Amino acid sequence: MRHHPANGSDSTLPYRGHGNRHGFTLIEIVIVMVIISMVMMLVIPRLPSSDEENLKISARTLVSTIRYLQERAATSRTGYYMTLAPGTESLKISEIAADGSGNEPSDPLLQKSPIKEGIIITDVVIPRIGKVTDGQLRVDVGMGGIRDFVTIHLRSAGGKFWTVMSFPSGGKVKAYEGYIEDPP
Repeated sequence: MRHHPANGSDSTLPYRGHGNRHGFTLIEIVIVMVIISMVMMLVIPRLPSSDEENLKISARTLVSTIRYLQERAATSRTGYYMTLAPGTESLKISEIAADGSGNEPSDPLLQKSPIKEGIIITDVVIPRIGKVTDGQLRVDVGMGGIRDFVTIHLRSAGGKFWTVMSFPSGGKVKAYEGYIEDPP
């Protein structure tokens, strides 16, 4: 016959710690991480961005816009031009009509300026024209892309620069941090 201790536990069974457990299970940790991630996805886009971030975004958006303009001009057999106003944040894209006048582009992506508010076009350099620091400048984008080597310098309110360079051969467009005058 087996002897059972007075407290009711069977000494032949292995001990299972039924006392207080400390810590969290893996599932609890994962659930908390998912909730934190969802909150961050909602909050971070609403935070104000810095001048440096706006400058970087403007440069990269301008690069993408120029590439898109070149591709669109080649595939749709429509010419475009960019009107830049150095010393301001003004950059406007126009579609060349049959009579040679400029119209607002039919593509909604091209109707918005790629330059964020507060970012200034410092100057535009085209070797056959030189450095343009004020007034307005028209840069044509035809079926063969941009015909000239074009350098556009963007500046933030804090004095930081990004350089956008458009190369005529092959339609390559690149953005570089800093004020760069000659292609790397």
